[in-house]
Amino acid sequence: MSMMSLLKSLDLFGREKSVVTRERMRHQYSSIEYLLSKAIAELPLNALFSGIFAGALKRFTGIHTNFITLWGTFALMTAQGTAMGFAVGSVTSDADSALMLGMPIMIILMCVGVINPSGVDKLEVDSPILNVLKLSSPVRWTIESLCLSEFRGMEFVSSCKKRAWWRPGVPRMGAFALVRNGDQVLDALGLGDALYSEKMKSLGLLTAANFLFSWFGLSFCKPAFVEVVGDNDIATTALSGKSSLSGEDCANSVVSSHSVGKIPVVKGSAIGYIKIGKPT
Repeated sequence: MSMMSLLKSLDLFGREKSVVTRERMRHQYSSIEYLLSKAIAELPLNALFSGIFAGALKRFTGIHTNFITLWGTFALMTAQGTAMGFAVGSVTSDADSALMLGMPIMIILMCVGVINPSGVDKLEVDSPILNVLKLSSPVRWTIESLCLSEFRGMEFVSSCKKRAWWRPGVPRMGAFALVRNGDQVLDALGLGDALYSEKMKSLGLLTAANFLFSWFGLSFCKPAFVEVVGDNDIATTALSGKSSLSGEDCANSVVSSHSVGKIPVVKGSAIGYIKIGKPT
């Protein structure tokens, strides 16, 4: 769910970047207004898909977590994926750059966020870089939240009982096959003293941090301006919106002008503006 929302956000945010940059330079709206409108438009739809996925998971796997808890966990995870897409898209110039940067980041966070099913060595100390990556991984907080909501207080029934094929008894978990309750599983996974509410709070703070970084990227990663002196005809034509001149053509003209305005410049995939001002 997080990967789906991330990919959608990266693609849409990157494709809209040039239009949003142009409209923001015209002072049609601010960066915070754009982010709020994007969140209001995307988060309800993501929550709907999260509910469908949670309902299917609950129905066909026999998971013990109640539907509301399951839905809330997946909904917050998809919100975090959307926020991460906004954060990456805010510092890139187009959709291709956003995807090239966002996908490796998400894969790394997935790898460091998974839990070893054979158990966790509590005496093992991770490196500082690995600790930072784990704190930044939405996959870690989601997995731990689901484990806590599923195993806390669970009593395993005997596998000798005859049960339906879709509702097995003791889970086949390798070294955990002989455990008698869910608290033993959580102890082995290093989650014996953890709380579901704490993990969800960490996931919520991570989501808020990504939204804040998105605002920072949109607000401070603005196009640069270069003062140039251009020909009257070039400046007037560019300001009227009828010119197809590139920024280099305008920059190469060095004659006096009394027109003031901004000419869009596209260099590679970066979008900038040349500001035509009065000569000094």
